[in-house]
Amino acid sequence: MLKLVALLMGVCVCQPPQSVVRLSVAEAAAEVDRLFERSWQSAGVQPAERSSDEEFVRRLYLDLAGRIPAVSEVRQFLGDDRPDKRYELVDSLLDSPAFVRHFTILWRNALLPEAFNDLSSRQLLPGFEAWLWTQFSSGVPYDRMVRDLLTVRVDAGGADGVPALRTASSPAAFYAIRELRPENLAAGTSRAFLGVRLDCAQCHDHPFDRWKQGQFWSLAAFYSGFTPLDQAVRMQSAAGERRDSRTISIPDKGQTVEAAFLEGESPDWSSPRSAREVLADWVTSAKNPWFSRMAANRVWALFMGQGIVHPVDDFSENNPASHPEVLQLLADQLVAHEFDLKFLVRTITATRVYQLSSRQTDVSQSDPLHFARAAVRGLTPEQLFDSLAEATGYYQPYRSDNPFVISAETPRGTFLELFRDEGDSPLQKETTILQALAMMNGEFVDAATSLENSQTLGGLVEFPLMTDEERLETLFLAALSRRPLQSERVAMLQYVQQSEAAGVALADVFWALLNSSEFMLNH
Repeated sequence: MLKLVALLMGVCVCQPPQSVVRLSVAEAAAEVDRLFERSWQSAGVQPAERSSDEEFVRRLYLDLAGRIPAVSEVRQFLGDDRPDKRYELVDSLLDSPAFVRHFTILWRNALLPEAFNDLSSRQLLPGFEAWLWTQFSSGVPYDRMVRDLLTVRVDAGGADGVPALRTASSPAAFYAIRELRPENLAAGTSRAFLGVRLDCAQCHDHPFDRWKQGQFWSLAAFYSGFTPLDQAVRMQSAAGERRDSRTISIPDKGQTVEAAFLEGESPDWSSPRSAREVLADWVTSAKNPWFSRMAANRVWALFMGQGIVHPVDDFSENNPASHPEVLQLLADQLVAHEFDLKFLVRTITATRVYQLSSRQTDVSQSDPLHFARAAVRGLTPEQLFDSLAEATGYYQPYRSDNPFVISAETPRGTFLELFRDEGDSPLQKETTILQALAMMNGEFVDAATSLENSQTLGGLVEFPLMTDEERLETLFLAALSRRPLQSERVAMLQYVQQSEAAGVALADVFWALLNSSEFMLNH
């Protein structure tokens, strides 16, 4: 009965069908669109128009490369008359280092949401990011990547007992940031990989869901072999792990529970595997619907602004999926394609749903749960800085040993710290006064839009074979990835031509474009 109720509410707790047909990207995308078309018709929704090439190329570069396209990349795409050029661009970007770097940042944020809470946690990030980079650049399947994370050996040493991860390529920061505490690791595992907010049942039965306190601590028991870091410090010893530990005491209850899977299933302990290995096998199993649905939902949210289950880590009976059939389709195909995340990316970006315009043309498009128009999303701090660097021609130096080690004294480090956003949703980003001032009057933007320092501006002004109109168009392509509207062309061209110094006027135009809301959003 429970499984039937959950299914009706959009929360599947059953195993996926055993006879799933493996679809191609085109077939899977067409089925997603068919399901949405049926949903739109049923709800009386009129979807937006298809995005223009200018809108699409900017959105895709931000989603796959983490930055806006260069002027040459925009011109090349707009000049391509092949009917399949959008799919070809997706393939090209998926094969680029920029995709690896961008996905590394996105999944770091997803798996370590607490990473920026304090300085000691931040020091652990480069090693985790270097490990993620290796996974994505090598094309490691998602299930294997998660299994490696859940079973990694956590070496610790030093007087503070903190794992030595500041330079090593390792996913062990997942454990160190959570202080090796079983309850923190259980909560992090259930949210990140199963989409369940089980931590609400840590102290008592969940008030709004079916999870019980015993279930929470049974999951935590898989991590009971760790000595929490604070205890290791008090004992002046290194944090270790007892691989055979699989029971834990519930605090203040005097009750001991054994390790059990999410819904109470008892593991098979007949093999010599450690408790974490047993947990990892279950979490990443192709038969575990929580794992595949959570992964599919997260990837969907990365490209659509919000999940089919939203928030992405809140699969519950009180938070049903907006389009359960679409989510199940994506989850089944992820399993059928052996957890290849790039297959999901290709499928989602090939859909009509992803390629809709963000321009609202009907009141029925206003509800984001319908996905009837592209969501307008604020750029992440990394996207914003990298897009500024691309637009202005700023060269970003990186450390050759680890490109993720960023000094706080560099323009990038300073910028990322200022624009760090702790909000969960890219649809609800707000610009602070300090951030607005940094864009308008900050040292970096001021230098990047000056004739002396901006490679883009300097090249335009010094090149003798361009007209003022062509220079203006190039600035629009550099900042907004589109040509100016006729009204913009007339007004700004008049401003440039009536100025005593055309170069200074062009710098003013460039500054205005980079400070526009359009630049700071993905549409």
